[in-house]
Amino acid sequence: MEFTSLSGVVLAGGKSERMGHQDKGLLLFKNEPMALQVSQAFKSVTDYVFINANRNIEQYSALGFDVFSDVEGYSEKGPLSGLFASLNYVSASHLVVSPCDTPCISGAAFLELQMMSKEFPDKIHYLKSTSGSHPLHAILPVASSLLALKMFLDQTGRNSVMAFYEAFGCQEVLWSKDSELLNVNTPNYLK
Repeated sequence: MEFTSLSGVVLAGGKSERMGHQDKGLLLFKNEPMALQVSQAFKSVTDYVFINANRNIEQYSALGFDVFSDVEGYSEKGPLSGLFASLNYVSASHLVVSPCDTPCISGAAFLELQMMSKEFPDKIHYLKSTSGSHPLHAILPVASSLLALKMFLDQTGRNSVMAFYEAFGCQEVLWSKDSELLNVNTPNYLK
């Protein structure tokens, strides 16, 4: 597997229960939709940026993105639904993902992931900081990850992102700027 191209997907398909079921990617953080802020951080590393969303498709499209939803039969699997849909949708050799509710993430974090992925293109790479593992800030080899994730979901019935990564083969990438990984999960962060 060679690293030849990279697409980015902002994962915005969750139910947003702690945010009162409001679509987090469209909520404003520092006067800008969070999904847009995450997508701007991708610009230094990706060829294309897409959004995975299961509602408010027109609003996400209005931000200037191609939007796709979870794949029938593979929805309701938590974040793995978004990963599966993303791996199905993109045509690049590698996919970088980030959740829509981490608007402080920088392009430098994705450059670090990209550097490691170019060195070891067959593995999944994800960020780890002092606050712990951040498996949804990751780069995955598309073709092999898609096949492995389909098998993982079909055979194990598990919905754990880390369990899939460990079964596939992964490597953490240390990121020292923990504040960039702020997860805006509740309304009090928006004030």
